[in-house]
Amino acid sequence: MMMQVEFPFSMESLPRQKKFACLSLRFGSIFAALTVILYSVVAIAQCAAALGFLPSQLNTDDVTGVAMYALIIGVTITHAVTLFLSAVMLVGALCERATLIRPWVIWMSIQVMVSILLFIFYSTMNMINHFQDGHILIYVIEFLILLVRVYMLMTVGNYYRQLVEEKGETERLVKLINSESWYNA
Repeated sequence: MMMQVEFPFSMESLPRQKKFACLSLRFGSIFAALTVILYSVVAIAQCAAALGFLPSQLNTDDVTGVAMYALIIGVTITHAVTLFLSAVMLVGALCERATLIRPWVIWMSIQVMVSILLFIFYSTMNMINHFQDGHILIYVIEFLILLVRVYMLMTVGNYYRQLVEEKGETERLVKLINSESWYNA
């Protein structure tokens, strides 16, 4: 007789985080929003600078030029969406609104998963093809950045869960108080 155990793909299966580096989850969420906003602004400025180095006359036969334009525009759009959602999340963290935090958690989860897959893919391709242009320091820095992003995602996700649970508890208590039979035991 074989038992099947399903792995739960939800935030309920993650360990619960109560604080952000000895500070509150709210502070951690605000810090994460400000950090990601700063990073997105710098990345958008870099994309604008990179567009300036590409040739101004684009020929449709030049596949490399078209691919570079598409890549830079795609990265710029991604960072613009991240900037917008981080600003919305900042407002949600300041006003303690879980509905404003949720889109950021979903978007960042997708970005972190893609970053992990790209890190694994690039590392594997580098080892298979024996590229010697990549120094080990690049991998260490990229891995540390990935760890920071995962930590920020866990902090904001736990703050989101805390707000949802508090809202549910508050609604339950309000319903109990507003109930006409609350005094009948």
